[in-house]
Amino acid sequence: MAVSNMTIQLNVSNGTLESPAHCDDHCRKVLATLYSLVLLGGTAGSILMSHVLLQRKSQSIITVIIANIVVLHSILLLSLPFRLSYYFLLEWKLGWLTCRVISSMVYAHMYFTFLFYVAIIIIRLLIYFQRILLQELQKRHAIALSVTIWLVGMLIFSLVFQFQYGTHIHSSQHHCFHFYQELNDTTVVIINYCMIVILMVTVLVLSLIQLVIITRLTKSLWPDMFTHQEFRAQINSFFFLVVIVVCFLPHHAFRVFFIHSYFQNKTSELILYNEICIALTTVCCLDMLCFIG
Repeated sequence: MAVSNMTIQLNVSNGTLESPAHCDDHCRKVLATLYSLVLLGGTAGSILMSHVLLQRKSQSIITVIIANIVVLHSILLLSLPFRLSYYFLLEWKLGWLTCRVISSMVYAHMYFTFLFYVAIIIIRLLIYFQRILLQELQKRHAIALSVTIWLVGMLIFSLVFQFQYGTHIHSSQHHCFHFYQELNDTTVVIINYCMIVILMVTVLVLSLIQLVIITRLTKSLWPDMFTHQEFRAQINSFFFLVVIVVCFLPHHAFRVFFIHSYFQNKTSELILYNEICIALTTVCCLDMLCFIG
């Protein structure tokens, strides 16, 4: 695949950036189409799920966590028109700080959503193993858990954003969302590898546990397993794992190859595929449509 206008050149003698990489017409069309679909579908899903949540008379801990996910999706969706304007206008006109904020929203959304997904799965696992009773989980526990995730997540995100994200490259008056050059910084590479390992190990462990539980429930409740709330709850948890595998795992799996290959050969194809994998993480905004369905 030829992406002729997307090049990266480094001055070997002084290590400075000479020309920033950017998407060509094909790259912009692919990303604009994907982000547009996410914006439309995600907005519809968030509105529908918000309506469903508001109609509920009681708010369980799972309901509160899902409400947090809807808020996360809404924040990301608000940032997508800025991305789309860049792909359509071919120029960034909102300043470097705004570029960093809008660009970081994709990563913040991905990892916050991942944390809330994992929280739902772990809570249902604890209920299954009778470590906690559903009656013991009150709304205040859900609020406390949500606040903890937001505070800890925002603290980590703020530190990374302030000291690492977009701070190792020269600002651009016309281009945005091109932070590949930061991979020349060892700290950035280490952070990337740590996040990849944490996410993949977490998904692997939870998937194995979830499959074992679903298999046991299927054997014990067959053929009427779908009439039992316990089985349906575990299937719902497995749905969130599927979303993680489909939307988040490709980005992290390709990220390993991208980091390794970027040091050796900064090809335009790598950058294009990396952008597509990043865009794929936003597809999780469609989860509310699937969940309602």
